[in-house]
Amino acid sequence: MTSSLNLLKELRPVTSTTTRRYGKFLWVDAYHTTIAPGLRLRTSTKSNWLSFTHPEGQLYFHMKRDHFSVVTEENVLNVETDNLVSSYLALIEKRILECGIILPQACELFVELRSDESSQTSTCAYYFVDHHSRCLFWLEPTSSELLDVGMVVSDSHLDIALERLYWVHVEFFPMHVCTQMTPLILDNLISAICHGMTDRMTSRSSTFPYTEEKCDQLLRALSLRQGEPLDGHTLCFVARLWGAISNQRFITYYGQENAQLDRLQPPMPEDIVDRTGIRALANLMLWGVPNHHYSKLHDLFVHDNVYIDHWQAFMTECISEWRGLLVWAFSVLIASILISMLPRASLSSAMAPILAASSSILSGSILLWRHHDFEDATAPFAANFLRSSKSSDWGFLPLSVVYSMPKAMYLWSIGLMVAQLVFWTFRVVGVLWASGGAGFLALMGYGILYFTSLEGDHTDSMATMLRSHWQTFQSDSAAVTEPLTV
Repeated sequence: MTSSLNLLKELRPVTSTTTRRYGKFLWVDAYHTTIAPGLRLRTSTKSNWLSFTHPEGQLYFHMKRDHFSVVTEENVLNVETDNLVSSYLALIEKRILECGIILPQACELFVELRSDESSQTSTCAYYFVDHHSRCLFWLEPTSSELLDVGMVVSDSHLDIALERLYWVHVEFFPMHVCTQMTPLILDNLISAICHGMTDRMTSRSSTFPYTEEKCDQLLRALSLRQGEPLDGHTLCFVARLWGAISNQRFITYYGQENAQLDRLQPPMPEDIVDRTGIRALANLMLWGVPNHHYSKLHDLFVHDNVYIDHWQAFMTECISEWRGLLVWAFSVLIASILISMLPRASLSSAMAPILAASSSILSGSILLWRHHDFEDATAPFAANFLRSSKSSDWGFLPLSVVYSMPKAMYLWSIGLMVAQLVFWTFRVVGVLWASGGAGFLALMGYGILYFTSLEGDHTDSMATMLRSHWQTFQSDSAAVTEPLTV
């Protein structure tokens, strides 16, 4: 017989998000059977457990005991499993008596058996929920780090984390508890989503997790059940939405002294590596395109969080641009080849625009291949991708340069093709006409850049801007870049 001390060590505190619910890899055992004639009567088993089926299809069991009720996804219809679960329930009740713990009235226990075949031992993963205070609790001291709850800044912040875990539990086990829930949770949810939708519509940096379109769809679905008694199916999706909102409140420090009110506002200091000299040189060589992607990537990944709609919009924009540039770069490639075939044209002058256009086509094709279906990715996938792509020494600079290659090389191919055309004109019609045409093109390009630039940019000439970039590069390349705290 295992000692009480050893048994206590086999109780393992977990949360509603760290169970094996979606991590089971068990096969069904299907077979053919003989169906008896006449009406088939459903068989019932004599058990203290009541069985329920989750709207997703998961079977679970519920039982009321003296001081709390129990839910489990273990197959307690199996005698061996039922005996093992019962032994752990007895152990938990003994632990409650030994520690003098007073349980709340609306208390529910979740248990899950976990076995280690190598050591021939089993453990019982568990947690308690209180339906009145909407939180989880355990029988022994534990830490938020071990439970993977996240770092907290106050007791009220921890309460939000525990409330989110409570709603996840209700989402997983809604069928037996739906009659005990107040309809106010549906009304309050509608109010929260209405406010979030309005915030999204009137702010470009809202922290609400759902877009205006998604909010409208959710409100339509919720309004169909408003005023009706809560059933298990309704409670399931209501709890899921409350869990998502509670999770967003936790990561934005809702109700705290320094809550994150703006999506682009980091709630705490971040170490940002910014090699301004190298970045200035990269922008100088690549027509300033990396700056656009650099700022976008930083806005997408504030405090290591990703808002999926902003990620999808960014990826859709990038993929659409890369696809369009394939066509335009291919057109420049063909044009450069045709110019090189003109009388008195030089094939060597066509090599530079052909190489630039080919680089644009190659880089764009690789990026499209590597980012297939990225515009439909989930938030965890986008966060993992950005986290792995962010260099500890260079930040998002390498990724922004890579994303800039198709457009920047296309712009180089345009400029080099124009130079190729001017060189051919010089050989055909002479220096005067060629110089006049080149001057006209230069003035036209400068005029477009001047009149489409910001008002503050007019005071800086192109030479001043180039000199400023070069001085910044020289000063920063002479010193080691330190992480900046913002």
